Amino acid sequence: VAPLQLLSPWVPGVALAMMPGVPPPPPFVGHMKLPAMPPEEEEFAALIFPGFESGAFIWQVTCWQIAEFVFSMCLGHDRANPTPCVLYRLGASWGPAITRGGVWRLVAPVMLHANLTHLLFNVFFQLRMGFGMEKQFGRNKMMMLYFACGLFGNLMSATLDPFKLAVGASTAGFGLIGVWLAEILLSWEVLGPARERTIIWIVFMLISVTTMSSMTPNMDLYGHLGGALGGFLLSIVISDMREEDRPAWYGQARG
Repeated sequence: VAPLQLLSPWVPGVALAMMPGVPPPPPFVGHMKLPAMPPEEEEFAALIFPGFESGAFIWQVTCWQIAEFVFSMCLGHDRANPTPCVLYRLGASWGPAITRGGVWRLVAPVMLHANLTHLLFNVFFQLRMGFGMEKQFGRNKMMMLYFACGLFGNLMSATLDPFKLAVGASTAGFGLIGVWLAEILLSWEVLGPARERTIIWIVFMLISVTTMSSMTPNMDLYGHLGGALGGFLLSIVISDMREEDRPAWYGQARG
């Protein structure tokens, strides 16, 4: 048995990233329950998003992101996009506002989106990865990883590009990629013959993500990199590998 449930296509029972047709593998709302989905609808959703559960954190935060997008459109829109003023009022990342004490803007942007395409891409991406990851880590760790990665990403974005009005769940989504890459690195020695295929999958995934992200105007590159870095580091810190499967550098990395 592998020491970690790798989020790759060659370990059974674990979710994959986000590409269609690939076989499976504001503040958080706590345990507020959303209406349960009918069983037949939940089964259909599981075909698209492996491991789907209507009570999962990743599904609940997605529903609130969709609701927030609708709310932002109601407050004011321009050609079917929320206006920059509305996004700013709702908590978009903006360097000068953060330095004046608006630290809540380091987390709030993960609930906001600039347009419908932006929203749909991020929602599909995080749901495709998120259910399997939440089953692996549990609800509480998943919540921590998601919002901590968003915070890392927005902090890097506000530091390196302070005058960019940044919104989107992609900081947290790229954090999930960082978690996935860290797990592959930690389990590299036990992957065996799956290593070559894993490398091919990583390259394919990164090309796909970069291509799809480039379709969004004003892509927040620093936010993506910060989220991925945060997820990578956090995954190493919270990992719990069996002693016999740990790489030689495992103790130093966690220390």
